[in-house]
Amino acid sequence: MNKPPRITIGIPCFHGVPAETLEDYMRFAFYLGRRYTEYDLYLCVKSKSEQFRARNSIIEAALQVSSDYIFMLDDDHVIDWINAMHMEPGVHKPYEFLRTLINHMEKDKKIGLCGALFYQRGGDCRPVVMKEAKDGGYYWMRDDEIISGLQEVAVQGGGNMLIRAEAILKIGGTWFEPEFQHGTDIQICEKVRKAGYKVMCDTSLELGHVKDSREVVTSRNRHRIAMKTPVEEGLAGDWKVNSALALYRMDAEEYTKMPMEKMTPLFEEYNQDMLDMTKHENLEGYYATRGISQLARQVIFHHAPHMVDQMDTIHRAFKIDVPAHGIDFGCGSAPVSFELAMRGHTVDFIDVDGSYAYEFTKWRAKKRGLNGQAKFEWTGGPYDYALFLDSIEHLEEKKWKEVLDKVIMDLKDDGCIITNYFLNVDTENPEHISMDKKAVEKFLVERGVYPLNKMLWIKRDLTKGGAICQA
Repeated sequence: MNKPPRITIGIPCFHGVPAETLEDYMRFAFYLGRRYTEYDLYLCVKSKSEQFRARNSIIEAALQVSSDYIFMLDDDHVIDWINAMHMEPGVHKPYEFLRTLINHMEKDKKIGLCGALFYQRGGDCRPVVMKEAKDGGYYWMRDDEIISGLQEVAVQGGGNMLIRAEAILKIGGTWFEPEFQHGTDIQICEKVRKAGYKVMCDTSLELGHVKDSREVVTSRNRHRIAMKTPVEEGLAGDWKVNSALALYRMDAEEYTKMPMEKMTPLFEEYNQDMLDMTKHENLEGYYATRGISQLARQVIFHHAPHMVDQMDTIHRAFKIDVPAHGIDFGCGSAPVSFELAMRGHTVDFIDVDGSYAYEFTKWRAKKRGLNGQAKFEWTGGPYDYALFLDSIEHLEEKKWKEVLDKVIMDLKDDGCIITNYFLNVDTENPEHISMDKKAVEKFLVERGVYPLNKMLWIKRDLTKGGAICQA
């Protein structure tokens, strides 16, 4: 007796999953249990701070149970979007889309990856499917190229991808890599095609893409959304982040004498070297020996979409026109705080002397003439704000308590701590040795530092005005 096809459904999951998606996926799971009885189904949900890690973990889990197919489904889709929009309830069977994709793969063994159509949730709301351009790159397919049926493409959007396990095994090695040059969808589609398989999209099948808690982007509303998105979201602030990152990248390329595209192998080298942490007597010694790969990793990491969003969010929290003194602990190459110094704030940059990224920041300060704004010592403030960006998780318990205690003592009343620590879900990174968020939260509150949200914490009086941070 032939064993039923085995399918692992993998969801790379970020914090703050939309309610529309949760409701829809619950109904999808119920439907699978009732209607997909001819398959063996497995579920794998992986948290993501770096998407490529989550996707690789899903692949590994799927291969461990000998899956025939891996279905990647993002955490911001709505499958039954017609019912979700209160239109035409019950006129179709949206959850049959996965069976349709499986049937395509079963019928044609040369299909290595297949997905359904969905649209971008911002900008021009274009269909997330690509063809290969004449110059070897890719272009977004036009509406007139969408045939509303099964068609071969160069890239299927990563929001939903049914991947043949046989193709994954044939690829071998690393399936998904850091998103420097290309996103994970382009990466895997390129590798599947190189392995001799076709990439397909059934453009008669459509999934919704959650724009926010009130609206799901689909073919019926995408043009209206595309027209009003710039007005709603605004253009103010975006240019600041883009210009800050451009200057950061330019300086890093000059300092390393290496174009950014050449930094990817060093990024991978750094990831491998993280396994050698135990060879050093202390963490300071470990970070001081990371070399050029340390800066390469930080440059690439800070260009990832979720880090660009974080940078924009943090910059919007400051009144740049008000004089201020801040401290950035564990600053590394300091793309966020360096921009604050460039705009007139005084910033104490604190990290391990001799570490490559920290020495780069010192060099940048001289190059950019920030002798008055940039301090490379703990001056004691008093500080209007303290930044802990990708730093608390790197400290041993005794150390983070000591550092936070000192910062809070030096922080003005109504001063703020800004940190992305409570957003970090990457427990697989060997450098993340302190991930007890409850302990850090308790420590802060006991010392009179209270959260306005996960990133912004205020010292003592929450009602008093005049703070440099904008709630």
